Amino acid sequence: MSTKPTRQQDRAGNQLAQSLLLITEAARLDGRSPLDAKELGEVARRIARVSTAFSLDEILARALESRGESLGLRSGTAELITLIEEGVEPLATLLLNDDDFKKLVARAEAELGEI
Repeated sequence: MSTKPTRQQDRAGNQLAQSLLLITEAARLDGRSPLDAKELGEVARRIARVSTAFSLDEILARALESRGESLGLRSGTAELITLIEEGVEPLATLLLNDDDFKKLVARAEAELGEI
């Protein structure tokens, strides 16, 4: 039985999601970063160990939602991406450039419709 996170834990969860976004943005901006999906998975697992209140999946959902919001996409972006079954690893989508991320969300909307 889990308890509701405290305000500080909730803030920490947001900061952990932000750290994941900043790391992947730095890799995209570098253009030649050797950070791949496998290495990002290890980074994300390490980030998630910081929190006692949130799992990696919850932190990732916050990161995906935040990225979608920053790109002007609708609410529910994280849920759309996690529902795609064909060849999409939600964590790896954070490494996609902005256009490819938007295309992925559009594809998910077309495949899944409104959620």
